[in-house]
Amino acid sequence: MKKSVIVFVCVLLIAVTVFAEPAAKVKSLTGLKQVKFVVDVKGGEPKSLLRRMEFIDRTYRQLTAAGMKPIVVVAFRGQASLFITKGDGYVALEEKGARLEMKSWIERFKQAGFQIEQCAIAAQMLEIDVKDFLPQVEVVENGYVSLIGYQQQGYAFLPMD
Repeated sequence: MKKSVIVFVCVLLIAVTVFAEPAAKVKSLTGLKQVKFVVDVKGGEPKSLLRRMEFIDRTYRQLTAAGMKPIVVVAFRGQASLFITKGDGYVALEEKGARLEMKSWIERFKQAGFQIEQCAIAAQMLEIDVKDFLPQVEVVENGYVSLIGYQQQGYAFLPMD
């Protein structure tokens, strides 16, 4: 009898360990089922910009693996805006590969349910026609207003530059 109780307790401990909520492994996520964050992307150095996309993707995947249902907004402004266009005249010839990689990231993020935004003020300052942004990108009148709104709705603010 004693032996069967010990076996039962061991099996129970193993089951609890194996089937435990993944979020419990990340102290800061304890008790959360959903997280919301807005990422402010503005830097236009191609290598750095692509690295930022990797960080966003890694963050999303880690949150998902921890049992979260992330709601993500990626907000573009500044020089980063040049890399989410479909027009050929916005980046230098040697940067076109980075622009193609950015297109792939935008498509991937959109498929994952991300909201992708572009500031119209930044577009105007960079002389980008709003029709030249990728179709997955929503142009908002003022990126700052958008960032303020998301933060007031409880989105965590992640500056990328």
